[in-house]
Amino acid sequence: MPFKLFDYQQRIVDETRQKIGQGNNGVLIVSPPGSGKSVIIAEIARLTVSKGGRILFFVHRQELVNQIVKSFQKQDVDLMNCTIMTVGKVANRLDCLPKPSLIICDESQHSRAKTYLKIFKYYSDVPRLGFSGSPWRMNGAGFDDIYSAMVKGPTVKWLIEHKKLSPYKYYSVTLFNDEKLKKSSTGDYTNQSINDSAKPTLYGDIVKTWMDKAFGQRTIVYAHDTQHSKQIADEFRKAGISAKHCDSKTPSDERKRIMRDFRKGKITVLCNFGLVDEGYDVKECTCCVIARPTESLVFDIQATMRCMRYLPNKMATIIDHAANYSRFGLPDTPRKWSLTGRPKKKGNNTSALPIRTCPHCWAVIPAQCKVCPQCGEEIPIDNEGMDTQDNVELEKVGEFKMTTDYQNNQYGKMQPDDADNVEDLYKIAKARGYKPGWAYMNAKRMGMLG
Repeated sequence: MPFKLFDYQQRIVDETRQKIGQGNNGVLIVSPPGSGKSVIIAEIARLTVSKGGRILFFVHRQELVNQIVKSFQKQDVDLMNCTIMTVGKVANRLDCLPKPSLIICDESQHSRAKTYLKIFKYYSDVPRLGFSGSPWRMNGAGFDDIYSAMVKGPTVKWLIEHKKLSPYKYYSVTLFNDEKLKKSSTGDYTNQSINDSAKPTLYGDIVKTWMDKAFGQRTIVYAHDTQHSKQIADEFRKAGISAKHCDSKTPSDERKRIMRDFRKGKITVLCNFGLVDEGYDVKECTCCVIARPTESLVFDIQATMRCMRYLPNKMATIIDHAANYSRFGLPDTPRKWSLTGRPKKKGNNTSALPIRTCPHCWAVIPAQCKVCPQCGEEIPIDNEGMDTQDNVELEKVGEFKMTTDYQNNQYGKMQPDDADNVEDLYKIAKARGYKPGWAYMNAKRMGMLG
C-alpha cells in the first residue's frame, strides 16, 4: 500500500503536475537534501504509471538507481512500465528503449552535462522533471533552456522547525591556508594546492577535534582525494576508532560491505572521496567532518547536511576544517534559487549573514552573540572574528590549540581513575597533551565503552 506523503511533499507533487498541465515541457523541483525527494519522485511515477504512462528515470550513479528502485517498490509503482538506469546507460541505448511519457532526472544540478543534454534532445517532445537540492553550477550557467518552470520545496529552517530535519551544531576549526589554494579549470581547488595549503598537524587535529566534539558519533569524513581519505582513516584507527576508507574505485563487493557495516554501526567513521556526497542516506549518521576546502556550493550543501536526516532527539554535529561556512553560510542560510544563470563572480546564491566562531569552543554562531549558545562563555563584541562569505579573514577562524590556561585547569591535575565518564578522560588527555588513544584505552580499561 502506498505511503502517505507529508503535506509539503504533496504540495510539491500537486504544483509540479499543475506546471506540466500548463504546458511547461520541463519543470525543476528544488527541495533541500533530506526532505524526501525520492518519496516525491515515487509518487509522481505511481500517478503517471497508474494512468497508463511510462517513466524514464535516470541519475548519474548506480547506488542512486538502486535506492530509487526501492522507493518505487515501496510506493507500489509498476516497474514493468518504468525504465530506471544511470544516465550513461540511457544515453547509449536511446535507439532501443521504449519511449517514455515522462522523464524524471534526479540530482539535476548535473543536467548540463553532455549525456543529459543528449537524452533531452532525443526526447525533446517528452515532458521532463528535474529534482535537485542545489541547482547550481560552478561556472554560473543556468537551467532555463532545460526547464521552463520551477517548484520550490520548504526551506531548511522550516524543515528543522517542523522536525523533518535534525538541528545541528556547527564547528569550524580550520586546517588550511587559503592563500595557497589555486583553482583548476573546473573552478574548484586543485588537489596539489589543497595539499600545499594543509597545515602539518592536519591529520592529528582532525581526530583530536572529533574526539572533543563528536566522540562516538557515527561520522562521515569528506576528503579531497583518495590518499587523503585513507590517511585520515588510518589516523582514526591509530586512536582506537573503527574507521574505513571508501571511494568509487573501491571494489563493488567491498564497497557494499563497508556501507552495510557503517549503517549497522560496526564502523564508526566512514572516510570517503567523491562517493557519499549525494543521495546517501543513513539517519543514524550524526556527524560530518568536512576535511577539504571547496568552491562548490553543491558539495558544501550535500556534505554538511548528510548528517541532518531526522531522528527524534537527534542533534547533528558538523565540523568544518576549511572554513567553508565563510564562503557559503550555514545549512539553514537562506538561498535564492533561480533557473537563470548568474555572473561567475557574484557570490553563491547565499544571503550574507555576519557570523563568527566562538573563541572558546569554535562553534559557528551569529556575530552579535554576547554569550555562545553552545558553550555558554561570554564573547567580546567587536569586528574581530566576524565573517561573511563576501569578507573573510580566515586567520580569525578558530583553531584547535591547547592553551596554558587549559593545561593548568582541573583536568590537567586529574588522574584517569578520577574521571566520571569518557568525556572527562578526553579532557584529561587534551590538558596533558596526550594522544586521544590514551583516553580511549583508559575508557576501555574502566569499562566505560560497554
